[in-house]
Amino acid sequence: MGKETVRERGGVRYLELKARSLVNRCTSPQMPFAWTVNPYRGCAMGCRYCYATYTHEFMGITTPEEFHSTVYVKSDGEDTPSAVARAVRRGDLIALGTATDPYQPGEAEWGVTRRFLELVAQHRGARLGITTKGAAILRDIDVLQRIRERSEVSVHVSLISARAELLRELEPWAPPPEVRIEVMRRLTEAGIEVWLGLAPVLPAITDDEPSLDRLFQAVRATGVDRLFFNVLFLRSPTKEKYLRWLEQTFPRLLEAYRGAYQARVYLQGGYRKKIDERVQRLAARHGFTSERNRKPVGEQLRLWV
Repeated sequence: MGKETVRERGGVRYLELKARSLVNRCTSPQMPFAWTVNPYRGCAMGCRYCYATYTHEFMGITTPEEFHSTVYVKSDGEDTPSAVARAVRRGDLIALGTATDPYQPGEAEWGVTRRFLELVAQHRGARLGITTKGAAILRDIDVLQRIRERSEVSVHVSLISARAELLRELEPWAPPPEVRIEVMRRLTEAGIEVWLGLAPVLPAITDDEPSLDRLFQAVRATGVDRLFFNVLFLRSPTKEKYLRWLEQTFPRLLEAYRGAYQARVYLQGGYRKKIDERVQRLAARHGFTSERNRKPVGEQLRLWV
């Protein structure tokens, strides 16, 4: 792989990253998919809790905040068509957006995700799952409908709160909640299977019952009736980055978080049981089918953004 500067835009430096294939094999038996696709390395949406930040260390970048200001745009890759054909032939699930958002701001200009979808649309019997916060996916409704006519496709829209002012702090460059809710509505109206992605639930920030109830009510009104959820996962260097942000924004929670995550990367026990029960109960109240992610912590990056 090679790299060179492509453009600097909005405080984000975009670099070209030449790749033989956009499609990577996932060999973990715990994962529900066999292939992953991440058209970008790094993500300009700036989510404070993003655990994929450590992947920039492979590029020689050790400052986790730079994960959001230096984004690598992957070339389409000459081996991508054969990898897609192999996955379709085997009946394997392809997961698009497992580490970074395929519809982050750069997609409007670079279009790597669009070109990948056009490739999938050439096949019959493909199985594709997409995870995103981005509104740019609405541009691709036409190709998603073409894929749906011959294959299976689902879109998992990540939204952890309906409170716009809170999300401006948590996800400063992601679309506000009302936009993502509209994305869900329009995709559903277009006949695309849509899930709400409630991941991660942030302890003492987004986990209270009134907030979850408000979110579920707003999303359910779009016609979406499926959701998945998981509780915050913290590993270095995201852990240190998140705690620095917490100290600035929610200083009263800092010591509690330090204690809770001191010797672990995810929470279990009584807290996890309480959140599982709360989400399941509220989901049932609003008519959702809910599913808690059951991936082992060491595999988490392979599934999410």
